[in-house]
Amino acid sequence: MSLINIGLIFVAGLDLGMAFLMWLRNPKNKINISFAVAIFFLATWTLGVAMFGEAATMKSAWFWVWIQNFAGGLMVIPFFIFSIYFPYQNFVLKNWHKFLIFLSIGALAINVFVPGIWIKVIYLQPHNNDYLINRWGYGYFVLYFYFYLALAFIYLSKKFLQSSGFIREQLKYILVGCIIISLFSSLFGVIIPLILAHWGPVWLGPYFSPFFVTVLIYFGFYYNRK
Repeated sequence: MSLINIGLIFVAGLDLGMAFLMWLRNPKNKINISFAVAIFFLATWTLGVAMFGEAATMKSAWFWVWIQNFAGGLMVIPFFIFSIYFPYQNFVLKNWHKFLIFLSIGALAINVFVPGIWIKVIYLQPHNNDYLINRWGYGYFVLYFYFYLALAFIYLSKKFLQSSGFIREQLKYILVGCIIISLFSSLFGVIIPLILAHWGPVWLGPYFSPFFVTVLIYFGFYYNRK
């Protein structure tokens, strides 16, 4: 196993541990649940990236590319929900909103699991597997991913502008941390593959996550104003 993929498995373990601790802190709180689920999908995506890179058979390569891409797509949904509840709720999802969310996830599942829509072909190369992307199918994922990401930042930004004092300070750290991790992760995990039309250096994205996830957890859930 390559050192890059060993490191990714370690990063996935760190993220998974933080997700579990976040959930344990308040397992019935919607803020904790949504944030923990977002980190869980981040960890699953990271593990999928590592295991796809190490897959030795076409069957295992397809399995891990499905895990990687579906988890990567699902990641933005709990983050979007987190933005609705953190640090307070001023917007309620209606039934038709929920229906559209489930519809978009269903479309994502078709995009991920049906060969040829997103992934054209997989190339097995020891410790460095690759795949060719269908830009038309991948385009749906890009629109889906940035749509929910943009909505989340809009909700958090509105709360930041409308708040004051400690809540405003807390939101500032959350926004800055989320913007940084989103920029780096999506650059290597979304934009570069779209440009190159193949997997590319996706593995670089997950390496930015543990530090910023730790910062987000601290300022979002443990930081107290002196």
